[in-house]
Amino acid sequence: MKLKLLIAPAVLLLGACAHTQAPNALKAAPEMLLADGAADFDARDLAASKNRAVLDAERTAVARVAELYIDETAKAEKYSALENGMFKSPQLYVARQKVVSEGRDGASYRVRLKVWVYQARIASELRALDLSGPAASAPRAAFVQRGAVAPAFSAAFREAFAKRSQIKIEDFPFSGDAAAATLPEAALLSAASSSGADLLFAASASASASGAGLNTGFYPSRAEAAVKVYDARTGKVLLELSSQANAIDSSEAASSAKALASAGELLAQETAAKADRLLKPEVSLKLKIRNIDGIETLEKLKTQLLKLDVKGLRLESFGSGEAVFDVSPRSPDSQEFASAVLRGDSLGLELDGTNAQEVSFSLQR
Repeated sequence: MKLKLLIAPAVLLLGACAHTQAPNALKAAPEMLLADGAADFDARDLAASKNRAVLDAERTAVARVAELYIDETAKAEKYSALENGMFKSPQLYVARQKVVSEGRDGASYRVRLKVWVYQARIASELRALDLSGPAASAPRAAFVQRGAVAPAFSAAFREAFAKRSQIKIEDFPFSGDAAAATLPEAALLSAASSSGADLLFAASASASASGAGLNTGFYPSRAEAAVKVYDARTGKVLLELSSQANAIDSSEAASSAKALASAGELLAQETAAKADRLLKPEVSLKLKIRNIDGIETLEKLKTQLLKLDVKGLRLESFGSGEAVFDVSPRSPDSQEFASAVLRGDSLGLELDGTNAQEVSFSLQR
């Protein structure tokens, strides 16, 4: 029985069982799959023949699960180290097994097993050995609001930007510190760079009354917002944009908040469009598929997805019937990618939803 799988250098595999497991790797429920095994038949020791065939079936089951997580572009390299590591002791990754059929077949003894495999443990070890392939990377951005605090503006900006851009605005320790708003530009850039941010978004917003509302019972407001996008490492200003928005409400505070939120959303839309054109970040989508009834269906699903015209596809996790893939499509349009998935589908996928970062499907039950 020949298995085609990627392997890592032997020195890495010797420590495979010693590395720290991902938090949920040991807690995740094992997944069941059917696996066949065979061994030379020894008429003098039937039990030994069966045990060797069972071990071969367990090895096959572990290898099939590993195949789901191993980087597709690197499969051709070295096999012997994995064979001497993970596949030499497959029982370490098997929760239990049950014989479905067994018996002599000529010079061989064959078994078919139901094998319950700790697939999360396998995935965790492959990631630790750097065998699962890199995820698509997008620039990491820090967001700092300069000047007066305007929560309605910052919340609207971040939400609208996340829906439209592959650039990730993350929460860094320094950016959540109120003192960051008052730091000089050089100090702010230094904090962003040392925290690991690729970009710094320094934004400001203010709102003011745009007319008297006492006689009408309504309060019109006008908001102005601006953002500078810096390369955190070099300090270069990549973009400098501004927006304005008006709002009206029966209270001054509500009117001001509406105007700030509108200005934030408009500014985020323009920033996302121009930043993505300027920086051309690698497109990364999360592909979530629910209602998967087991490893066999997941294997069919991955085979189907690999036929798509994408730059990269990596299974991140599988559990409770949901698979999560990291995908690098050639087009940044998530709806276009969703349509391509459906065109190549033979399993019965139904589209649940799309946004700039995620496409989700369910398998019909």
